[in-house]
Amino acid sequence: MCSAQTQIGNEEKNAVRQEFNFEKARLEVHKFGITGYKKQEQRAWEQERAIMLGAKIIGKLPPKKTHVNYRTYQEKLKEKKAAKDADKEKEQKGDSLKKKKKQKEQKERKTKRKKSVPSIWPAGQVGKFRNGTLILQSRDIKKIKSSKVSK
Repeated sequence: MCSAQTQIGNEEKNAVRQEFNFEKARLEVHKFGITGYKKQEQRAWEQERAIMLGAKIIGKLPPKKTHVNYRTYQEKLKEKKAAKDADKEKEQKGDSLKKKKKQKEQKERKTKRKKSVPSIWPAGQVGKFRNGTLILQSRDIKKIKSSKVSK
């Protein structure tokens, strides 16, 4: 049993070595085949092989930016900024109308709402009870502190 397992392991190692050798042989054949062409064609084939192996194409790089005089560049920036400011002003005018409408609606809602429970009851209770605990708001605390008579 043990010898059978070692034979299987050796066969796997040899298979891996053979695959590596096949790859190496294929590249060597490709290199040898390229030597039959003229220099310009050889360079083209080498580029294709490099691309096949994962290289980036040099000829398709983005073009470099052209030089622009700094003063003209500043003028362009000022024009862009002025255009943005004009757009913002237009938006703000529209937004101010919307804000006014919202404020009117909110005032109407506040007047329509009824006050649920006053924080100070006629009996003198301060705050609200919720689930058996007394809940005081900051204004209730201020009222308590102001109503205390200093001794």
